[in-house]
Amino acid sequence: MKCNKKLLAVAAAGALTVATAVPALALENEFHGAFTSYYDLSNFSAAGNDGSSSNFQGLQKNAPTENYFVQRVRLGYNAKVSEQVKLNTKFELDYTFWGNSSYATGRNKGGALGADSVQIETKNLYLELNYPAVNTQIGMMPYNDSFKGVLFDADMAGILFSHDYSNASVAAGFFRFGDNGATLGKNAYDMISLDAKYNVTKTFKVGGAFYYINDNSAQASIVTHGAQTGVLADGTPVFATGTTTPQPNKDVKVHTIGLNAEGAVGPVTLSGFVMKQFGDLSATQDSRGYAVNLGAKAALLGGTLRSEFLFVGGGRDAFYVPASAGGTEGGGFYDAEMIMLNRDKNAKTIDTAIVYDTNNFNQGLVMGSVGYDHACTDKITSSINAGFAAVATNVAHTGSSNYLGTEINMESNYKLTPNVTIGVRGGYVFLGDYFKGTNADNPYDVKVLANLAF
Repeated sequence: MKCNKKLLAVAAAGALTVATAVPALALENEFHGAFTSYYDLSNFSAAGNDGSSSNFQGLQKNAPTENYFVQRVRLGYNAKVSEQVKLNTKFELDYTFWGNSSYATGRNKGGALGADSVQIETKNLYLELNYPAVNTQIGMMPYNDSFKGVLFDADMAGILFSHDYSNASVAAGFFRFGDNGATLGKNAYDMISLDAKYNVTKTFKVGGAFYYINDNSAQASIVTHGAQTGVLADGTPVFATGTTTPQPNKDVKVHTIGLNAEGAVGPVTLSGFVMKQFGDLSATQDSRGYAVNLGAKAALLGGTLRSEFLFVGGGRDAFYVPASAGGTEGGGFYDAEMIMLNRDKNAKTIDTAIVYDTNNFNQGLVMGSVGYDHACTDKITSSINAGFAAVATNVAHTGSSNYLGTEINMESNYKLTPNVTIGVRGGYVFLGDYFKGTNADNPYDVKVLANLAF
């Protein structure tokens, strides 16, 4: 009995020693997010170009005026285990527009009477390991290129390594965009990224990046109808069983290399980049795309004057932009601050534009914009913007010129509290002769927005 008691005492002492040697897990919880809702009055945006058809989509004569409400909530939770370890998550809940549905299942639903829809979107789920030697991010993360997002700006699954030096930074990553082959990893859609930046002086920095995208994913088979055998009562034609022709896997191997720079020249801060693509778009088509950009900002009369110019090749020099099942994942060029010529930063689920991405249906883009931002008071900020756009190469051979149109827009925001902003944003586009012959109405769009950030 005495021996057993001694053994118990030794075991208890050992357990206490281990318990005191292991530090308690102090988990720091971080919650953040945003709420946005807006009222939209427009003859374009709800039926506009989402990048899946042509520049003409949403443009028509006697275009009806629509009015609708859009709502989005984003919720983020980060579990901070230590200064070196953090789990990052972000979720999204949308109503495409109020009144769209209720008692339903699917993304962007539930905006109608009764609500009770099952819908939540997962945006980000990734682990961040921040050590002196290297920062590592693993999982589904937000990632954009180093060229103002003209190539990609999206959520993607992968692993990204980075390290900051006193005057420089480097990063390398691998991302899997898609994988639909019978043997996982064999017919995949992948990207390798390399990025470096160097601060030459406090006011001048340069950078370079390389992105390799390899898409060997499977393509859907082509199904052709057989001969028509009859007509249903409602007029729907009936066809005999047709043929299904399997398609070869994609054979995309696109290399994108570019240089970027930003620096002050007197009172003006200039930024820009050059990008060149090479490789294969398919087994029979070379990748030859390129893009050039120059932007400028300067303080003026208590505000900021800014401008952007972008040229993207078209035709044989069409600029490759990666896409997902939801369409183009980047190329929106939000720096131009357009509402309809480019994708609107406030568009949420109804995301439309005359130039949806920089590939622009293989036509490329010539675009310029100028804007002015001013803090009118400590609570009110306003901006005014003007921009033009044209196709670099008129692949569709429409109209009498390459000119797409000119947009003017204005925006004003009132800070109700440090976290709540009420704003209005409106614009009008004068269509160019690219659309001559359609007799389409000039598009307009007006939004009244409410935003909460926490």
